[in-house]
Amino acid sequence: MKKKVLSIMLTCMLSLGILAGCGSGDSPASGSHYDSAPPTSQDVGTQADTPATDLGYIYTANGVDVAVKASMEPIVAAWGEPDKYFESESCAFQGMDKVYTYGSVVISTYPENDKDYVLTIELKDDTITTAEGIYIGSAKADVTAAYGTATSETDVALVYEKGDCQLTFFFEDDCVTNITYAAIMN
Repeated sequence: MKKKVLSIMLTCMLSLGILAGCGSGDSPASGSHYDSAPPTSQDVGTQADTPATDLGYIYTANGVDVAVKASMEPIVAAWGEPDKYFESESCAFQGMDKVYTYGSVVISTYPENDKDYVLTIELKDDTITTAEGIYIGSAKADVTAAYGTATSETDVALVYEKGDCQLTFFFEDDCVTNITYAAIMN
């Protein structure tokens, strides 16, 4: 229970603390989404000790799969320089936390062993969707139709867990206002 509360709090804090701009149609945020066989750990550059079965929900754009706990290096290599970049000393890890903004997708990372790994993936507007077709503006009923019963629920959010990923949909008036993929840190 403490892990879930901590994960929800972390997701909320990151969501409120990260500002992102809207992107152009050429950014990775406008790409296609994950609809084929699940990628392997090598496909998404995950840490060697993270089996592919633990990846959970995956966001895909322009042929690049992005999973929580994946290495950020192959993502930057494929997508290029971000539209916006921010870094600060980490409060939870040793090193620098980094935030990469690619159009309407904001990826936050955490440092480990001199590498950066994906902590959160945040979808910021209705120009991009999850693999199941949910976007900012979708109805709460559409989310439950696409994902089923939530792992947990609050007055303003539905939380789904799969593998090492917690996928949270935030709502206002039963309408999705934010979508965040977050790593479940053990």
